[in-house]
Amino acid sequence: MSSAEVSIEQKTQLLLNDPAALANHSYETWGHLPRAEVDAMQLIGLKKRFAAFRDRIPTLKKLADAEGVHTVEQLDDVVPLLFEHTIYKSYPPSLLERHNFTQINRWLSKLVTPEVAEQILAADVSACRGLDDWFAAMDAAVPQLVLSHTSGTSGTVSFLPHSAREYEKAFEARRLFIWNMTGPHTPQPELHTAFPYYRSGYLSHLRGNDFMIKVLLPDETHFRAAYPARLSSDVLHLGAKIRAAHARGTLDRLEISAELAAKKKAFDELQADMPKHLEAFFERIAHDIKGKRAFIYATWNLLHNMAKAGLARGLEGVFAADSYITTAGGAKGMVQPEGWVEDILRFTGAKKLNQSYAMSEVLGSHMLCEHGHYHLNPTVIPYLLDPETSKPLPRTGRVTGRAAFYDLSTETRWGGFISGDEITIEWDERCPCGRPSRYIVGPIQRYSEKNGGDDKITCAASENAHREAMDFLNTLEG
Repeated sequence: MSSAEVSIEQKTQLLLNDPAALANHSYETWGHLPRAEVDAMQLIGLKKRFAAFRDRIPTLKKLADAEGVHTVEQLDDVVPLLFEHTIYKSYPPSLLERHNFTQINRWLSKLVTPEVAEQILAADVSACRGLDDWFAAMDAAVPQLVLSHTSGTSGTVSFLPHSAREYEKAFEARRLFIWNMTGPHTPQPELHTAFPYYRSGYLSHLRGNDFMIKVLLPDETHFRAAYPARLSSDVLHLGAKIRAAHARGTLDRLEISAELAAKKKAFDELQADMPKHLEAFFERIAHDIKGKRAFIYATWNLLHNMAKAGLARGLEGVFAADSYITTAGGAKGMVQPEGWVEDILRFTGAKKLNQSYAMSEVLGSHMLCEHGHYHLNPTVIPYLLDPETSKPLPRTGRVTGRAAFYDLSTETRWGGFISGDEITIEWDERCPCGRPSRYIVGPIQRYSEKNGGDDKITCAASENAHREAMDFLNTLEG
């Protein structure tokens, strides 16, 4: 069957379940999906996701009932049902302090579909003494669920319930770019990864490493991490709590258990050994993969730190010129030094640095084109909300507002999400690069940075409906 004979309904099924196949595994096709087709698929896909999740995800049902939303006819119909980012950290913090992971599982079960919730509730996590124990227990009990957490800069971490298949779909779409695919039979390149951080961990940007290896690399031996260990989530959480307590002036009242103190000591010892690990890391790079094609994906500061350390050791042009070096996530409130991109390119030897806009809560990445625009991924429906009311802004012209998204790739949870970012979208004019997709222009800024640290999201749902949904989420009995 030719692509012309594939119905919009069939294309929508591919967009939801196998997006790389929608583009016939071609990078060029993926970047030039017709705008009208994407619009049609996104609306059909949203209707399908809403129908599948509306009455089956308890927190969504509570909110939809209160708002009286029973069907979706247009994209803006779900705006009152978009979850604000705080929902994934809305559990009572005392549950973590008391290691009450059974109750945290009850909270989590209200954010996912019944099949996954049943397994979450059946998992025996009563013996878990911290986050590391809990994540390991959940991996064993619910293998199709890939729980991750955010960095928790506020002192409270968010828990994100992605599925394994969601990660696979995201990397299968990225593979189109990274392999420069021209079709389903594009041969697998001999790619190597030099990763300037820990091999594994439950932090959201480490969770994807296993899927990256599975989808993009020949095997595990082609992945070299600066630190072969697993990053402790308990120690990360402690660090966030220390920073938050210091900011509040309550550091002298922070209690640290003997178990956590022991983990912190082990982490400090690893930190002390980091120069040795780094030396071994650069030796492996220079000896094993110099001149070879590399794929490296990390935050800009990790990439830049790796480049500076490598350049200080006299390493330049380490990898093949067609290596794919990429970063996402933006500056995260940090000042990016002049020449950081040039440092990375000088060290790696790659022709360009591929940048994208992405976040832990939404797995689809929006790639930066040669004209400085982030092109919106077809698996993600973008919204712009009024920063004061969170009501939807027009989907026409060039508009600035609070970024919100519906992630069509989600299979176990509701994909609607309100971010903390201010962005500008060009809805009508085509980008000079020739890609037909809509795109983000200009700088991306966090409202918390813009407002001096404060970012109070006014939910688009009525205040009572949203409060009732949050109260329901935190009713942990039964």
